[in-house]
Amino acid sequence: MIKNLIVFLLFLVTTVFANAQSMKLTPNDFVDAADETKNYIVLNFAGKSQSDLYKAVLKFVNSYYNNPEKVATKIEGEQIVVDAMAEKATAWGRGNDLDFFYKITIDFKDGRLRFSPNYKSLENYNGIEYPLVKKSNLWVKTALFNTDGKVRREAAKQELEKFINNYIIAITNSINTSKSNDNW
Repeated sequence: MIKNLIVFLLFLVTTVFANAQSMKLTPNDFVDAADETKNYIVLNFAGKSQSDLYKAVLKFVNSYYNNPEKVATKIEGEQIVVDAMAEKATAWGRGNDLDFFYKITIDFKDGRLRFSPNYKSLENYNGIEYPLVKKSNLWVKTALFNTDGKVRREAAKQELEKFINNYIIAITNSINTSKSNDNW
């Protein structure tokens, strides 16, 4: 009995993770980890209308950010764009915590939404920006990827991917638990 339960739980966990969608950071920005030709993922929510999804995401944005009106723009019922910053999202060497500036565009259709994140920059406390890819300036050594597309700070890349993928999980959980009519 216990053996069957363990096998079932392992199957359930494997199925959940197999269906989970994630993003990966490349020199071309964030891309779908399963299909690097796409700079977005589509999240499916069977039975949810475009309007319901829009409202659920708007509720999520309003609760996630301290000043949502300063970071979010919207086209009513169709699109929400978040242009924000995560403080001390990653580090670049010892004692050099960096803020992550990002933009997330979310488009809505019945039963699904398109999630498209963009890396804008990393920035330290002195205002020095760390672009995604090093430009031709030989003196600049503060890009996440070099001109050959090789990652310069794997730990920073992984932390940014984790941030975006946790955002996807949070927004998905928020939509799945959102109620349109709370009886309280």
